[in-house]
Amino acid sequence: MHSATLQICPTTVVKDDELSRLCARLSQGLHALAQPLTILRSALVASTAPGISAVEQRRYLDLSTQHMERICGLFECLQDVVIASHMDAECEPILLSDVLAVVVQDQKVVLEAGGVELRVLMPETLPSVLGDVNRTLQALSAALIIAASVSSPGDLVEFLVSAGNGNVELVLQNRRIHGRRPNSSERLSLALAEANIRSQHGEYEYDEDPFRVSFALPLQDGLP
Repeated sequence: MHSATLQICPTTVVKDDELSRLCARLSQGLHALAQPLTILRSALVASTAPGISAVEQRRYLDLSTQHMERICGLFECLQDVVIASHMDAECEPILLSDVLAVVVQDQKVVLEAGGVELRVLMPETLPSVLGDVNRTLQALSAALIIAASVSSPGDLVEFLVSAGNGNVELVLQNRRIHGRRPNSSERLSLALAEANIRSQHGEYEYDEDPFRVSFALPLQDGLP
């Protein structure tokens, strides 16, 4: 029996487990789009109802604009998923400590405003990895944003960084069980994070509750 393949473009073929991952990511994206599209359709219909007041019409049009922006963002994310799923990243030596510093600086204030502590534990020196700065930054940022959304005041969110077995591994976790599942939009963001990491020949693992995401990227020199 021939293995399943998907022709994305004339020079790119996705096979087997990669095809399964891509289909799952596309499914996440379509599911995420369903809600804002439904709300947008209802709001537009309501805004043209006979006898509607100017105030109510304005409210429905504002709601339509809000969800149109949301839909555009989801489409952009879905497009990035497809690109990352069938195009390898342009990898070069990078220091994950530098990338992580940018991510932490962007999100730490938001976390602390919600009463959540962010702690980074990493070696004083860290070897370079072969990776794509933009895709890595996007993946780490998405994971941290979702970690913040599932956390509660008084929680501790940890970034644990270590090197070994030919990789640098980053673990983002909140050890507290919340009973909260990421919504469809957040799942799409995680799907993009996974696609971005795997496109760099890295490894990705995710546990829902307690929240934990693990990224691993290959060392530049490949040494253990």
